[in-house]
Amino acid sequence: AVLSLALAGGVSALAATTPPTTVAIRAVTSQKVVINRYVQDGLRWQRDDYTVKSGGTIHLIQLAADEGPHSFSIVNPKDAPKTLKQLNDCKICKTLSDAHGADPNQQGPPKFNFLENGTGQDTAPNVDRPGDSAIFGNAKGDTQDLKVTAPKGKNLYFMCIIHPQMQAMVHVR
Repeated sequence: AVLSLALAGGVSALAATTPPTTVAIRAVTSQKVVINRYVQDGLRWQRDDYTVKSGGTIHLIQLAADEGPHSFSIVNPKDAPKTLKQLNDCKICKTLSDAHGADPNQQGPPKFNFLENGTGQDTAPNVDRPGDSAIFGNAKGDTQDLKVTAPKGKNLYFMCIIHPQMQAMVHVR
């Protein structure tokens, strides 16, 4: 009986360390207002860290209502804005937005919903390097699936180039 419990425990421990083949990444929001003081915008990714198996799927979900589209854009961590000034003048956001063919006046959809290594295309990119990007979520409940082709052990830093405070990490296992 002890041996079967030990084996069952070992199987459970093994299952707990196996990375998921699909990870759901949700865009969420919460807002707070104190009149004559501040408006706090909690638009963000639901978590800071995600784990997925190499060859698996990232399932993007727009849960935030009335926030417009988002992007899931892989960037070098050094290029991601860290201060309010950098958020307001996000250079990587402009670079990737231009590559998507977005209208600078935000009138209408971008020319390309997807970028593969920074180049516009009509199909979802393989997610493995900076410059891979997808625009999704025009309405609450919209989804987009992306294939993770990064090798096991790679960490992918991602952000929304439309809302640059939305930044998180995918650990590929």
